[in-house]
Amino acid sequence: MLINTVLMFLRELLPLCLLLATLLVWHRSVWRSFAMYFALPSVLMLSLISLKIVWISEQLDGLGLELLYSFLYLICFVLLCVAALKSKYELWSSAFAAACLFSISGSNLLLYIWLPTQGDNTPADLVLGSALGIGIGASITVLWYYLLTELKQWRSQSFALLLSVSGARQVMMASALLIQSDWLPAGPQLWQTGQLLPEQSELGFFLQALMGYEATPSLSQLLLYLLCFGLLFWCCSFMENKR
Repeated sequence: MLINTVLMFLRELLPLCLLLATLLVWHRSVWRSFAMYFALPSVLMLSLISLKIVWISEQLDGLGLELLYSFLYLICFVLLCVAALKSKYELWSSAFAAACLFSISGSNLLLYIWLPTQGDNTPADLVLGSALGIGIGASITVLWYYLLTELKQWRSQSFALLLSVSGARQVMMASALLIQSDWLPAGPQLWQTGQLLPEQSELGFFLQALMGYEATPSLSQLLLYLLCFGLLFWCCSFMENKR
């Protein structure tokens, strides 16, 4: 149970931490303002979702929570595009994009803690597992922050590339939920890389958190990913040209 708790916290927090580290590199000179813009909507959105989580999950034939998560993932991507295109909105829109991801991760972690099936988990397991998961995630985040800082100084396009990868990841996650809910046609499966690079492996786990790696992507997922990656990369290039 301890290992499950560690993995659960890592799975939910690592994508958020990677995005936050990327945005902090972007807004390093005004990080205090970014933190404030991020914290306030994060707490508000998580509070609202957690108070109504049972009601939300019962809506739309039991698909309410999945569709809400899909909407938040898509809003996260849209806000990142707005932040890159409009310099006067870049601080609050990028902070709110991270807040959308925080509300998803926080809600899933609250569900994990509250689920009746977690009755076998002792409070000590939950505390220790969450501490280990947060600690590992924070360590990876610090390394990612310094790597991006160096890349941004060396070649700004590399930073834009990684930000675009992270943004397109949110669309990949939304498309997976919409396909599961039968709100989006999957199309044919394109390939199977589970044997070469399992999603449960360390590298697969990291790539899933960074870019939404799927061992068995469908045609609609790949097309959406490429389209959104190209759009955000163009927005980031537009931002660099303005500066």
